[in-house]
Amino acid sequence: MKRTLMAVALPFLVSGCYSFQGPERLIGKDARPSELTTSDVKMFEADFARALAARQANPYATNQEVYPMLRSGFMYNRSFCGNWFNQMVQNQRKSQIFRGTIQPITTVITGIIGLTNFANSPGSKEDLVGALAVASAATTAGLNLYDQHFLFGAENFGAVKALTLKAQKVHAEKALSQTNITFEQAMEHLIDNQDQCAPDNIMTLARNVIQNAPLEATTLTASGQRAEGDSTPGTVEVGPKPDS
Repeated sequence: MKRTLMAVALPFLVSGCYSFQGPERLIGKDARPSELTTSDVKMFEADFARALAARQANPYATNQEVYPMLRSGFMYNRSFCGNWFNQMVQNQRKSQIFRGTIQPITTVITGIIGLTNFANSPGSKEDLVGALAVASAATTAGLNLYDQHFLFGAENFGAVKALTLKAQKVHAEKALSQTNITFEQAMEHLIDNQDQCAPDNIMTLARNVIQNAPLEATTLTASGQRAEGDSTPGTVEVGPKPDS
């Protein structure tokens, strides 16, 4: 029974860690399209093949085939990133539901253990109760990775997702505005773009935005409302506090 309890807890610890691996990667470690089993990226693979063929035919000629490759690559990167955020939201909701069942289940199992006759194995009762406590704590710890520690907390998923997708879009637009991009430069752009959605880069981006965002003071009336004509969004409000 002890092994069974630990087996129940382990998947939640592993699933929590999986959150931090990030979305599917379009470009693999060898700078070629990744072999994905859950996504169809045939459009990008075809664009990549044409761009690579043009590069091999004449490495010094202007390679116009890189632009379709960039456009389809940026599209897939954005899709993978958005889908990853959506999956993390679903996992977080499931974890909240499951969290509510941990205590009742633990109570029921503890009661069953208390009613069981352990005359032939006196030490087993204490071992099972201890194992149950460890399994419950381990499962809760795994769920906490979703609820508390993933990208500044579950309540910030929407804001962080919008910020990350905007960073990808700005990067893509800047890359596509360049002229005479070589095949090698295009691949670097695609790798940089998909890295915008890597968890460590997301956290760095969010912290930089928080640290460097300009703040503006607005005026509050005595009732705590914005002054008439002042509708500046996302600002720090200063002024007299309403009477409590």
